[in-house]
Amino acid sequence: MAIYIFIILYPNKKSYLYREFLYQKSQQSNKVKKELKDLAKRIYFSEKTRVADVGWEAVYTKQPDQFSFEDRKKIIFDFLQKANQAINAGLCNHSPHPGDILAAKPYGPKINEGYNESSLVIGTRQRYAVARKIGFGSLCSNGFCYARYDDNLILRAI
Repeated sequence: MAIYIFIILYPNKKSYLYREFLYQKSQQSNKVKKELKDLAKRIYFSEKTRVADVGWEAVYTKQPDQFSFEDRKKIIFDFLQKANQAINAGLCNHSPHPGDILAAKPYGPKINEGYNESSLVIGTRQRYAVARKIGFGSLCSNGFCYARYDDNLILRAI
């Protein structure tokens, strides 16, 4: 099994907000203005810093239920260590700057339970627990959680 970490760096915060605007519009939400205002506040829109989406993808060499509990435990601890190194030591080849914002969307099914509503709830909760361990904050109404680099380039939950 391999886990790949990726980071999508947006050119500016306006382009990040525009993506959220398009999503809200596609959902025909009547709260577009409020959601965008809350998001702008959360990502410190007035500051001239960068924003990036961070995520990970797992590629399985065998079915997930064929891994023993010890194997799964080793995989998650190895992943947490590598994710912390990648995010804290250079944003996957993008050097972080104080004030940079990272966004993560901990969403997905629990692999061995199929793709259904209860599987999505359990899988999202597990992914959110991993995101919190890396340094992300509480889950927002848009399904993302956020973190910000402080002056010492330490990732802090927001």
